[in-house]
Order: sequence, then C-alpha cells, then structure tokens
Amino acid sequence: GMGVSTVFFDLGGVVFDSPIVLIQSIEKEKGLPPTSLNRGFAKSRAWANLERGKIDVKEFSSAIVAENVLPDSLTEAEVCGIMRRVMTSVKKPRRKMVEAIKRLRRNGYKVGAITNNWREISSIGNKGGKWRNLFDEIIESAVEGVRKPNPKIFEIACERLQCDPKNCIFLDDIGINLKAAQKFGMKTVKVRGDDFDAEKALKNLSQMLKLELIGPALRS
Repeated sequence: GMGVSTVFFDLGGVVFDSPIVLIQSIEKEKGLPPTSLNRGFAKSRAWANLERGKIDVKEFSSAIVAENVLPDSLTEAEVCGIMRRVMTSVKKPRRKMVEAIKRLRRNGYKVGAITNNWREISSIGNKGGKWRNLFDEIIESAVEGVRKPNPKIFEIACERLQCDPKNCIFLDDIGINLKAAQKFGMKTVKVRGDDFDAEKALKNLSQMLKLELIGPALRS
C-alpha cells in the first residue's frame, strides 16, 4: 500500500508494554504524587544523558537526585531500584505485535525498531533477547548517542534500512516523536496508552497497507 517499503516500531509502549504505565504503578505504590516520577524523569538532564548512552543507570540515579526534579523523599538507592524494575519489565513483546511483524516480513516489508533506551537495556537485549530477531535492524539511542525526537535518529534508521522516509511508516506512543518523524517525511501511527495490545494501532496500519495484520490471515 502507498509505496511503503519499511515499517519502524518504537519498542516501549508499542512492541512492549509501556514503561510509563509501570512507573505510574510505582508512584501509587510508594505514595508519590501522580506523574511525579514520569515528569521528573522526562524533564531532567540526567534522563537525556542516560538515553544518549553518556551515563549508566547508577550514574543516572545519583545525577537525578542531585537535580532536585523528583520528590525529596526519594534516595539514590530507591531510584536505582525503580530503574531495575523498569529494566526487568522489558521481557516479552506483545503477542499481537509479534504476529503483525512476522506478517509484515512475510509480505516483503522491511521492519526496524527505533528506541530510546539505556546502555543496560541494550546489553540485556543483546545477550538474551530472542525478540531482536523480529527486526531487520534495531536503532538504539544509547548506542547511537542520539535520541528521538532528534531527526538524526530517523536519518540513521533510513540509512541502515536503505529506505526513503516517504516510503516508511513509524509507530510510536509519544506525540513529539511522531511529529519529528512526520517532519522528517515519514507517515506515522500513534499507539495510545489505553490501546491494549496496540490492537487499534495495528488495525490502522493494516488499513494503510491494505494487509491484514491481526486476526485470521486469510479471508475467504
């Protein structure tokens, strides 16, 4: 459909359950104000450096506490513990996503991942992640030293998969990343936080490509 050759997926919140949702549950469990962790992380310099692979999780934990963007009660050790829980949650891809990606590849599409991650997540994935074989290429912020929404990461992705942005579709759950991809020339699909298993997003993708990605593969 539409001259598309390549589909790029974000990982957390798209192929995997959202770390944002896990962090929300940790906020509740620790009695912290809602969004205090998610927002504090997102706006900190430490998070940007972590995702660019400049620092590791331990260095991040002390740097973010020093930045005073999190609730005062949180210690470095607690932040480190939270980060470990986020890391171990990146285990199993969503079943429907796995099926959809396999169908895309069987139908001749190239499939890549573009993820903002950390050094630790990258090395865990390299050791034990069978799911990595789902993709032709995985473009990781912590490896490239550049993160979404910086257009450079989309440029790297297109270079690796030898595709033109106008022949690509990109799925992500974060608006600013989608806007950046659109500006770079890609078509996009938003995966909403309440879209369990990303089923609605996959339906949209199916319509764009005129290819059944969920449900029975064959229509009589």
